[in-house]
Amino acid sequence: MSYDIRFERVVDATPHAAFTHWLDPEAQRRWYALDDGWVVESEADLRVGGAWRVEFGPSREETYVEHGVFEELDPPHKAVYTVNHEYPDGRKPYLTRVTVTFAPHEQGTLLTLLDTGFPSAAQRDEIEGGWPSFLDEFERTLPGDAPPSS
Repeated sequence: MSYDIRFERVVDATPHAAFTHWLDPEAQRRWYALDDGWVVESEADLRVGGAWRVEFGPSREETYVEHGVFEELDPPHKAVYTVNHEYPDGRKPYLTRVTVTFAPHEQGTLLTLLDTGFPSAAQRDEIEGGWPSFLDEFERTLPGDAPPSS
């Protein structure tokens, strides 16, 4: 049995701006910081087959690590990537797959997130409980938008 998470949210940005903000390591350093003083390091090789990694947490001694590989990048519409979840308390890591789509919407962009393949309901529930805070920070840190250059 697979345990999955799905969220939809309309954000006040173009699909291009939302897609870029989702994947850009500099932007991730802002929206992964759930509280002032959080440590966030982020890097990404933005190509299919490229690796990405984010380390975040309240201190250097207590960081969570997420890393994986990009499986599909279709700017500004869709990103698919694996996520290896690692915890500071030594729990066994596990792998999920995230698909994020960015569709035009009359109020900006409809962001749809699908996080699949959790090995247990408890692991899914823990991550599902955290996603809303990350989505709030993602939306709060979205920059003012300008149309992409041609």
